[in-house]
Amino acid sequence: MSSFYLTVCLAKTHTVLYALFGGSDYINLIIMRRLKYTLCISQVPVSKLVGKTVLLYFSAKWCGPCRAFLPTLVKEYNKIKEKHSDFEIVFISSDRDQSSFDEFFSEMPWLALPLEDDRKAFLKKNFRIRGIPSLVAIGPTGQTVSRDAKAHLRIHGADAFPFTEEKLEELQKELDEMAKGWPEKLKHALHEEHELVLLRRGTYGCDGCEEMGSTWSYRCDECDFDLHPKCALAEEKKGEEDGKAAEEAPAGYVCEGDVCRKA
Repeated sequence: MSSFYLTVCLAKTHTVLYALFGGSDYINLIIMRRLKYTLCISQVPVSKLVGKTVLLYFSAKWCGPCRAFLPTLVKEYNKIKEKHSDFEIVFISSDRDQSSFDEFFSEMPWLALPLEDDRKAFLKKNFRIRGIPSLVAIGPTGQTVSRDAKAHLRIHGADAFPFTEEKLEELQKELDEMAKGWPEKLKHALHEEHELVLLRRGTYGCDGCEEMGSTWSYRCDECDFDLHPKCALAEEKKGEEDGKAAEEAPAGYVCEGDVCRKA
């Protein structure tokens, strides 16, 4: 790639990010000083995100599904950062007060817009955010590569990076190749009534680990029961349940399944 083309690409990317963040060249970066348990606010230029894959993370502490998803997101974020420095997350909060924002954000190792930042409303409208948690992936050149990166992370984990169609197709081909070595039918302790049959599926919820699955499932059509191949083949134990106390959603919102949205 010529230096001129690279300069043009970077300029274009900066323009896209500059527009997304409301015409300001700076994003407030809030860092938790974990040893002192205090919050320190500093500024980071939007240009620092140029050339990176950026996930916009729309979430809130009052949202039960958001709290349940956060440990998974932190785990996969750390895995991605270990291998890819060109990656970042920006937290876009829907919290109702500063203390809730501070408490929730203290569990996150990435960037955030301040709670009172007016650009949040623009971002939610621009990406048509109807429910939380929601993850929008912005590619290195400033293009939107996925409006549902949450589903890709839940299905593929850190392997979903950089969340492009090409990467997802590559992962699907790998799963298809692995499926050739799996048994066509099996019995499982979680569903002793019938045999489970290996079937090609779209997106589904695993009745074992309660996470999302895609492409292949061990399924009982009669009972509408699905297991991830990794669960059915005992390759992974169910993760710990979210033991945090429930928090009531604000007026005008309803939480169902793994998402909270306006009623």
